[in-house]
Amino acid sequence: MELSLIFQIISTSAVLLGILFGILNLRNFQKMRKREAAILMLNSFQTTEFVRGLLVVFSLPDRVGRDEIESLPKEDYLAFYVLLGTWERLGILVYHHEIPLELVEEAFSGAILTCWEKLQAFILQFRADVKREAGFEWFQWLVERIQERGQTAAVPPAYIAHKEWKEKSEYL
Repeated sequence: MELSLIFQIISTSAVLLGILFGILNLRNFQKMRKREAAILMLNSFQTTEFVRGLLVVFSLPDRVGRDEIESLPKEDYLAFYVLLGTWERLGILVYHHEIPLELVEEAFSGAILTCWEKLQAFILQFRADVKREAGFEWFQWLVERIQERGQTAAVPPAYIAHKEWKEKSEYL
């Protein structure tokens, strides 16, 4: 075998290894980015306004209308819209595959579905008032995705489904 052929084989192998290494690094970067997005999402729910908005909505009767929302105290009214804006942004992030739907479902499906139950009439009324179907569209989209997944897989609560969970030694 000629020396030049050996160098070509080595050169080609080095290029292929470099490409493989680059692909693996890119995959790792994408996983890290998604993990960071998930952490940011979870942290965004730890604001006073969000929690206040959630408490306000949970205290409302089912199928609440515009009059009840507009009669809320100013701080509660603002927190209510912070909550709706958060659900809206969360729907967009899931749609663009920045945050996995499964993570959102595990963390917030109960709160999201309860909010939709209580606020659907208000949202439909809001859309009619502003003559725009896009009002809180991503919140509704997110609810519908969660509902679809719920119909196909009845998931037990985490304390039942994962009671045999053990910590991985790689984190120790």
